[in-house]
Amino acid sequence: MKTVVMNEMGRLTVPADARRALGLEGSTEFELEVDGNTDAIILRPVVALRREDAWAYTAEHRERLAEAHEDSRKARVREMTEDELRQL
Repeated sequence: MKTVVMNEMGRLTVPADARRALGLEGSTEFELEVDGNTDAIILRPVVALRREDAWAYTAEHRERLAEAHEDSRKARVREMTEDELRQL
């Protein structure tokens, strides 16, 4: 476990090894949760998106992506040309 210091302005520095472990680079936004039962502060990296891009994260779309990934893992794929795709 590491100790992190908060400065007088309330800023924390996330140690480099923790950033690497989470794949965090550059400026990152976090969701903050305070757990009063355990005196814990929980930070979770978040990504903000534009409202018009939110469709890609709906339950329906994520389910379709999961199915596509499963098809790919099981080699249930077919290569198509750009023209063939346009005809769909």
